[in-house]
Amino acid sequence: MPHLPHIALLALLALLGTLLIAALVVLVLRLRRLRAMQAEAVRQAAAEAREQFGRDVHDLVSSRLWLATLRSELAYRLADDDSPLRPALADVVQSIRQASADIRNVTRSFRDVSLASELANARAVLRAYGTDCKVEATEADLGEEVSAVLAIMVREAVTNVLRHSRATLCTIEIVVRGGMATLTVANDGVDPTVPPGDGSGLDNLRNRAAALDGVMGTVLDPDGWFRLIAEIPRRGGDRR
Repeated sequence: MPHLPHIALLALLALLGTLLIAALVVLVLRLRRLRAMQAEAVRQAAAEAREQFGRDVHDLVSSRLWLATLRSELAYRLADDDSPLRPALADVVQSIRQASADIRNVTRSFRDVSLASELANARAVLRAYGTDCKVEATEADLGEEVSAVLAIMVREAVTNVLRHSRATLCTIEIVVRGGMATLTVANDGVDPTVPPGDGSGLDNLRNRAAALDGVMGTVLDPDGWFRLIAEIPRRGGDRR
Protein backbone atom coordinates (compact mmCIF):
# COMPACT_ATOMS: atom_id res chain seq x y z
CA MET A 1 0.00 0.00 0.00
CA PRO A 2 1.27 3.47 -0.74
CA HIS A 3 2.53 5.47 2.15
CA LEU A 4 0.15 8.04 3.60
CA PRO A 5 2.36 11.00 2.59
CA HIS A 6 2.27 9.79 -1.03
CA ILE A 7 -1.50 9.59 -0.93
CA ALA A 8 -1.68 13.10 0.50
CA LEU A 9 0.69 14.36 -2.20
CA LEU A 10 -1.39 12.74 -4.95
CA ALA A 11 -4.55 14.20 -3.48
CA LEU A 12 -2.90 17.63 -3.32
CA LEU A 13 -1.76 17.36 -6.94
CA ALA A 14 -5.25 16.31 -8.02
CA LEU A 15 -6.73 19.25 -6.14
CA LEU A 16 -4.25 21.66 -7.73
CA GLY A 17 -5.03 20.24 -11.14
CA THR A 18 -8.76 20.70 -10.55
CA LEU A 19 -8.24 24.27 -9.38
CA LEU A 20 -6.05 24.98 -12.41
CA ILE A 21 -8.71 23.64 -14.79
CA ALA A 22 -11.40 25.67 -13.02
CA ALA A 23 -9.24 28.80 -13.26
CA LEU A 24 -8.68 28.20 -16.98
CA VAL A 25 -12.42 27.76 -17.56
CA VAL A 26 -13.17 31.02 -15.73
CA LEU A 27 -10.44 32.78 -17.72
CA VAL A 28 -11.83 31.49 -21.02
CA LEU A 29 -15.35 32.60 -20.09
CA ARG A 30 -14.12 36.04 -19.10
CA LEU A 31 -12.16 36.37 -22.34
CA ARG A 32 -15.24 35.40 -24.33
CA ARG A 33 -17.28 37.95 -22.44
CA LEU A 34 -14.66 40.64 -23.00
CA ARG A 35 -14.48 39.89 -26.74
CA ALA A 36 -18.26 39.98 -27.01
CA MET A 37 -18.45 43.30 -25.18
CA GLN A 38 -15.71 44.76 -27.35
CA ALA A 39 -17.44 43.55 -30.52
CA GLU A 40 -20.74 45.05 -29.38
CA ALA A 41 -19.06 48.34 -28.45
CA VAL A 42 -17.43 48.54 -31.88
CA ARG A 43 -20.68 47.66 -33.65
CA GLN A 44 -22.69 50.21 -31.70
CA ALA A 45 -20.08 52.91 -32.21
CA ALA A 46 -20.12 52.20 -35.95
CA ALA A 47 -23.91 52.34 -36.04
CA GLU A 48 -23.96 55.63 -34.15
CA ALA A 49 -21.27 57.03 -36.44
CA ARG A 50 -23.31 56.05 -39.51
CA GLU A 51 -26.41 57.69 -38.09
CA GLN A 52 -24.48 60.86 -37.21
CA PHE A 53 -22.92 60.91 -40.67
CA GLY A 54 -26.34 60.67 -42.24
CA ARG A 55 -27.67 63.53 -40.14
CA ASP A 56 -24.64 65.71 -40.85
CA VAL A 57 -24.75 65.12 -44.60
CA HIS A 58 -28.50 65.67 -44.73
CA ASP A 59 -28.41 68.86 -42.65
CA LEU A 60 -25.40 70.39 -44.37
CA VAL A 61 -25.86 69.44 -48.02
CA SER A 62 -29.66 69.46 -48.24
CA SER A 63 -29.96 73.01 -46.95
CA ARG A 64 -27.46 74.29 -49.50
CA LEU A 65 -29.08 72.36 -52.32
CA TRP A 66 -32.43 73.81 -51.31
CA LEU A 67 -30.96 77.33 -51.48
CA ALA A 68 -29.38 76.57 -54.86
CA THR A 69 -32.75 75.33 -56.12
CA LEU A 70 -34.47 78.53 -55.08
CA ARG A 71 -31.83 80.71 -56.72
CA SER A 72 -31.80 78.73 -59.96
CA GLU A 73 -35.61 78.77 -60.14
CA LEU A 74 -35.57 82.52 -59.59
CA ALA A 75 -33.00 82.95 -62.37
CA TYR A 76 -35.17 80.78 -64.65
CA ARG A 77 -38.25 82.92 -64.01
CA LEU A 78 -36.33 86.17 -64.54
CA ALA A 79 -34.85 85.05 -67.85
CA ASP A 80 -36.64 86.15 -71.01
CA ASP A 81 -38.84 83.56 -72.67
CA ASP A 82 -36.68 83.59 -75.79
CA SER A 83 -33.39 83.64 -73.88
CA PRO A 84 -31.01 80.77 -74.69
CA LEU A 85 -30.33 80.61 -70.93
CA ARG A 86 -33.80 79.28 -70.08
CA PRO A 87 -33.22 75.68 -71.28
CA ALA A 88 -29.85 75.63 -69.52
CA LEU A 89 -31.39 76.99 -66.31
CA ALA A 90 -34.19 74.43 -66.55
CA ASP A 91 -31.56 71.69 -66.73
CA VAL A 92 -29.79 73.18 -63.70
CA VAL A 93 -33.02 73.23 -61.67
CA GLN A 94 -33.78 69.63 -62.62
CA SER A 95 -30.23 68.50 -61.80
CA ILE A 96 -30.33 70.14 -58.36
CA ARG A 97 -33.71 68.57 -57.60
CA GLN A 98 -32.36 65.17 -58.60
CA ALA A 99 -29.26 65.74 -56.44
CA SER A 100 -31.52 66.60 -53.48
CA ALA A 101 -33.48 63.39 -53.99
CA ASP A 102 -30.26 61.37 -54.24
CA ILE A 103 -28.95 62.92 -51.01
CA ARG A 104 -32.20 62.03 -49.22
CA ASN A 105 -31.99 58.45 -50.43
CA VAL A 106 -28.33 58.04 -49.46
CA THR A 107 -28.66 59.61 -46.02
CA ARG A 108 -31.84 57.63 -45.36
CA SER A 109 -29.87 54.43 -45.84
CA PHE A 110 -27.41 55.62 -43.20
CA ARG A 111 -30.04 56.90 -40.79
CA ASP A 112 -32.55 54.07 -41.01
CA VAL A 113 -32.09 51.29 -38.49
CA SER A 114 -33.11 47.79 -39.50
CA LEU A 115 -35.06 45.87 -36.85
CA ALA A 116 -34.28 42.55 -38.55
CA SER A 117 -30.56 43.37 -38.58
CA GLU A 118 -30.57 44.36 -34.92
CA LEU A 119 -32.33 41.12 -33.94
CA ALA A 120 -29.77 39.10 -35.90
CA ASN A 121 -26.90 41.09 -34.37
CA ALA A 122 -28.34 40.60 -30.89
CA ARG A 123 -28.48 36.84 -31.34
CA ALA A 124 -24.94 36.69 -32.71
CA VAL A 125 -23.27 38.88 -30.11
CA LEU A 126 -25.05 37.23 -27.17
CA ARG A 127 -24.12 33.75 -28.35
CA ALA A 128 -20.53 34.88 -28.81
CA TYR A 129 -20.66 35.97 -25.16
CA GLY A 130 -21.93 32.52 -24.19
CA THR A 131 -25.55 33.54 -23.63
CA ASP A 132 -28.36 31.60 -25.25
CA CYS A 133 -30.60 34.00 -27.15
CA LYS A 134 -34.16 33.21 -28.23
CA VAL A 135 -35.97 35.59 -30.57
CA GLU A 136 -39.68 35.54 -31.34
CA ALA A 137 -40.96 38.33 -33.57
CA THR A 138 -44.46 38.59 -35.01
CA GLU A 139 -44.57 39.19 -38.73
CA ALA A 140 -46.41 42.52 -38.90
CA ASP A 141 -46.48 45.77 -40.82
CA LEU A 142 -44.87 48.30 -38.49
CA GLY A 143 -44.40 51.98 -39.19
CA GLU A 144 -40.87 52.99 -40.16
CA GLU A 145 -40.41 55.07 -37.01
CA VAL A 146 -41.77 52.29 -34.81
CA SER A 147 -39.48 49.72 -36.41
CA ALA A 148 -36.47 52.02 -35.98
CA VAL A 149 -37.26 52.74 -32.31
CA LEU A 150 -37.73 49.04 -31.53
CA ALA A 151 -34.40 48.31 -33.25
CA ILE A 152 -32.65 50.92 -31.09
CA MET A 153 -34.29 49.48 -27.97
CA VAL A 154 -33.06 45.99 -28.85
CA ARG A 155 -29.54 47.35 -29.36
CA GLU A 156 -29.54 49.21 -26.04
CA ALA A 157 -31.05 46.26 -24.16
CA VAL A 158 -28.39 43.86 -25.47
CA THR A 159 -25.68 46.33 -24.51
CA ASN A 160 -27.08 46.38 -20.96
CA VAL A 161 -27.16 42.58 -20.85
CA LEU A 162 -23.46 42.47 -21.69
CA ARG A 163 -22.50 45.25 -19.30
CA HIS A 164 -24.64 44.58 -16.26
CA SER A 165 -25.34 40.86 -16.02
CA ARG A 166 -23.92 37.38 -16.23
CA ALA A 167 -26.78 36.15 -18.32
CA THR A 168 -27.10 32.57 -19.49
CA LEU A 169 -30.39 33.21 -21.31
CA CYS A 170 -31.85 36.25 -23.05
CA THR A 171 -35.26 36.29 -24.74
CA ILE A 172 -36.42 38.93 -27.20
CA GLU A 173 -40.11 38.96 -28.08
CA ILE A 174 -42.05 41.31 -30.34
CA VAL A 175 -45.83 40.87 -30.37
CA VAL A 176 -48.29 42.97 -32.36
CA ARG A 177 -51.84 42.82 -31.04
CA GLY A 178 -54.75 45.22 -31.22
CA GLY A 179 -52.79 47.95 -32.98
CA MET A 180 -50.01 47.90 -30.38
CA ALA A 181 -46.47 46.55 -30.74
CA THR A 182 -44.97 45.16 -27.54
CA LEU A 183 -41.25 44.51 -27.17
CA THR A 184 -39.98 42.46 -24.25
CA VAL A 185 -36.28 41.82 -23.69
CA ALA A 186 -35.61 39.62 -20.66
CA ASN A 187 -32.44 38.12 -19.25
CA ASP A 188 -31.28 36.29 -16.16
CA GLY A 189 -28.01 36.75 -14.29
CA VAL A 190 -28.78 40.10 -12.63
CA ASP A 191 -28.03 40.70 -8.95
CA PRO A 192 -31.51 41.36 -7.46
CA THR A 193 -29.99 43.24 -4.52
CA VAL A 194 -28.63 45.95 -6.83
CA PRO A 195 -31.32 48.42 -7.99
CA PRO A 196 -31.57 48.73 -11.78
CA GLY A 197 -29.82 51.73 -13.22
CA ASP A 198 -31.74 54.71 -14.53
CA GLY A 199 -29.13 56.31 -16.72
CA SER A 200 -29.32 58.34 -19.88
CA GLY A 201 -29.65 55.24 -22.06
CA LEU A 202 -32.97 54.17 -20.54
CA ASP A 203 -34.16 57.77 -20.37
CA ASN A 204 -33.45 58.10 -24.07
CA LEU A 205 -35.51 54.98 -24.80
CA ARG A 206 -38.41 56.30 -22.71
CA ASN A 207 -38.31 59.56 -24.63
CA ARG A 208 -38.27 57.75 -27.97
CA ALA A 209 -41.28 55.65 -26.94
CA ALA A 210 -43.16 58.70 -25.64
CA ALA A 211 -42.55 60.53 -28.92
CA LEU A 212 -44.61 57.80 -30.61
CA ASP A 213 -47.34 57.78 -27.91
CA GLY A 214 -45.78 54.71 -26.33
CA VAL A 215 -44.32 53.74 -22.99
CA MET A 216 -41.21 51.88 -21.86
CA GLY A 217 -40.34 50.48 -18.44
CA THR A 218 -38.10 47.98 -16.68
CA VAL A 219 -38.72 45.29 -14.07
CA LEU A 220 -36.19 43.44 -11.90
CA ASP A 221 -37.55 40.20 -10.44
CA PRO A 222 -36.30 38.73 -7.14
CA ASP A 223 -34.94 35.71 -9.04
CA GLY A 224 -32.51 37.90 -10.99
CA TRP A 225 -34.54 38.25 -14.19
CA PHE A 226 -34.48 41.75 -15.71
CA ARG A 227 -37.13 42.81 -18.21
CA LEU A 228 -37.32 45.79 -20.54
CA ILE A 229 -40.88 46.22 -21.81
CA ALA A 230 -42.06 48.75 -24.38
CA GLU A 231 -45.51 49.28 -25.87
CA ILE A 232 -45.87 51.50 -28.94
CA PRO A 233 -48.73 51.95 -31.42
CA ARG A 234 -47.73 49.90 -34.46
CA ARG A 235 -48.11 52.88 -36.78
CA GLY A 236 -46.35 55.35 -34.48
CA GLY A 237 -48.87 57.51 -32.65
CA ASP A 238 -51.92 56.10 -34.45
CA ARG A 239 -53.84 53.70 -32.17
CA ARG A 240 -56.67 53.08 -34.60
